[in-house]
Amino acid sequence: MRRGASVKRSRQRVVARWTRYVAQHAQALNLAREYAQVIIFVALIVVFSLSSNNFTSTNNVLLILMRAAPLGIVVAGQTLVIITGGIDLSVGSVAGLTSIVAAKLMLEDNTITLPPLLAISGALVVAAMIGWAQGWLITHRDLSPFIVTFSTLSLVKGLALVYSHAAPIPVPHGEFTWLWRIGSSPRPVPVLLMFLIFAALWYILRNTKLGRYAFAIGSNETVARMSGVNVARYKIYVYALSSLMAGIAGILLMTRIETGAYTNGESYPLISIAAVVIGGASLRGGSGSAWGPLLGVLMLIMVDTGLGILNVSPLWSTAVVGGLILVAALADAERRKVQETTPPPIRTEQPANGDSYLIHLYANLRRTIKQNFACEHVRLYLKDRETGELIEQGTTKDDRTITSDPQHIAKSVEQTRAAIWLNDLRNDDGIQVHTLHADLRSVIAVPILRGNRLAGILELQSPYGNVFNEATAERLQELTRQIAVPLEDAWLLDSGWFLRHTREAFRHLWDEIVLGRSALAGWLFAAASPGEEVHPATRGQELQQVLLNTIDAVREKEGDQVRSKRFYDVLHLTYVEELPVEVIIDRLSISRRQYFYSLKDALAAAVHCIMSYGDQP
Repeated sequence: MRRGASVKRSRQRVVARWTRYVAQHAQALNLAREYAQVIIFVALIVVFSLSSNNFTSTNNVLLILMRAAPLGIVVAGQTLVIITGGIDLSVGSVAGLTSIVAAKLMLEDNTITLPPLLAISGALVVAAMIGWAQGWLITHRDLSPFIVTFSTLSLVKGLALVYSHAAPIPVPHGEFTWLWRIGSSPRPVPVLLMFLIFAALWYILRNTKLGRYAFAIGSNETVARMSGVNVARYKIYVYALSSLMAGIAGILLMTRIETGAYTNGESYPLISIAAVVIGGASLRGGSGSAWGPLLGVLMLIMVDTGLGILNVSPLWSTAVVGGLILVAALADAERRKVQETTPPPIRTEQPANGDSYLIHLYANLRRTIKQNFACEHVRLYLKDRETGELIEQGTTKDDRTITSDPQHIAKSVEQTRAAIWLNDLRNDDGIQVHTLHADLRSVIAVPILRGNRLAGILELQSPYGNVFNEATAERLQELTRQIAVPLEDAWLLDSGWFLRHTREAFRHLWDEIVLGRSALAGWLFAAASPGEEVHPATRGQELQQVLLNTIDAVREKEGDQVRSKRFYDVLHLTYVEELPVEVIIDRLSISRRQYFYSLKDALAAAVHCIMSYGDQP
């Protein structure tokens, strides 16, 4: 028995030490996971540098960069495609066809001979059109990106073979030597172009709609479409850019070997995908960066060059590249597993929705009362505007009860509109009090008034006798005057009153009399000028203007501009132009279900804008 207990204690000590070790090194492990590509890249440089003195020479570094330039440009386009959850297998064939078209247009014995700049421009237009066609087939014909780009790979390669008669097409000798020459001026140009394109990709992913929407489409295409993103348009942009990058790579290869051939870039499809995956992007879409794939390109070229310097067989180069791809895929799977198993961080800020805002106000009220009145036992009753019932508020939306007993202290305060306090619950009869627990001895309840109207009741209970008096009542009523407006507005928002009556007001947008007599007009103008008698038509015209201004305010609301524009269109077409649903969904190119979801969200956004009008003096 003693030996078993000793073994158990030893195991516990080992587990405790291991737990402390993991906690102490968790941050370092996270950093290592985040910068894994950089660590591997640096490690490869160190290994090859130690193995060969020539590896880090200027000539060898420039050789690696020049070899990487065309592939890197292809990888930049492939990165965008993979972030959207797609794949482009046609980049190699597009690069080959582009080089052939450009070389053919520059032939002197051709029917039409164009200057090099025009020939290259025409070839790049052809490449972009191929990508546009692929994107259109994927989005408008609902075809798989793999099927479309794989079939395009064969189709474009076949066209290149037919157009070139399966023979390489030479370009004027020495015409493009300056592109690859190394000199005092900024050269070689392809290397600079590669870095410029990756810098542009970084900017696109961080600061443009195309970048944000690419991540949104890759994360969840359905949610992106429901949020107002034109998925088809941006997917077409992405595939057109990918083909354009492949075309640029084909032109660079043509200028390097001074020949247009269908074999230019033939190995790029799988290698470009490998570089993107090694760079940290996921083939499932929704994640990726600009600089990670660039490191992936340099890593692949560096491994191939380094093994060549060490006189290792090219077969080993292929095996090492395959191993790097496998390691990158395993790292991506591990990263996703960590993300799925790690709980999201707890948010301490209060969300601005109806239910949570009311609970937030109630919690602040309890905290204030505890600080200023040394009382922890608080009840809050809010009045339903439609039924007139007093509803006791709990800590959650469902934890609420209706107070209907006419002898209850809250009902007594409702009738008298004055504070009531009982300093000894054991001796005072005639008024019912439901104590929060058995030891409480005194209670006070004060009305929460908004103008001349009762909005609710505030009740405090204390375990001590003779603690409440007229001075306490005055201080509490001063407190209730400060919170009456935001508390009732939060209650109306939470109970759905605002949404119901806002929808009803929009339905009668062009009927000033109905608008002037609506509950929403009563709320809005009672808050602005309590007790003032105004003709219903006048109020209706004012509320009509408020509703029209609200529709415009929804469009200008901060956040996702595409989503705000969708809300504006739905509200304007439904209530201002009064078009049928079938016409609206046809004009906005959305489904019937999407229309009703958008209308519901647009009305919720309008409610918050209308509430801001009620807050204005």
